[in-house]
Amino acid sequence: MIWIYLGHRNQKPFTKSDQGILIILCMIFNIQLLLGWMLYLQSPLVAYFFKEIPNSIKLREVRFFGLEHVTMMSISIVWMNICSFQIKKYIDSKKGFSFLWKRYIWICLFILASIPWSFSPLTSRPNWR
Repeated sequence: MIWIYLGHRNQKPFTKSDQGILIILCMIFNIQLLLGWMLYLQSPLVAYFFKEIPNSIKLREVRFFGLEHVTMMSISIVWMNICSFQIKKYIDSKKGFSFLWKRYIWICLFILASIPWSFSPLTSRPNWR
């Protein structure tokens, strides 16, 4: 994110090597999404959510982990992949980093909003167990 901000602030042209870095970052996030989905499908909290959907929707923490967290994270990563494909038209252009900056700010906000922080009103879990 800092790399994108500095490229945007300095109006650096977006190059092929920058695109390579972006693709590697997207692959890392895609692996994280895959691991997250694997854990999601094995979670007893999620199993309870789908077993008792009418009651689970009313429970804040169960709803967060059964529905909101996975939805927001998946949308963020899909949006990140779309941006990494759209950036191809901005190679060797000074608009590339600006394009990414405007979108990645929102993607990061989506991700930060859906992390189960210890201070979040949506969950009552510690950061570390």
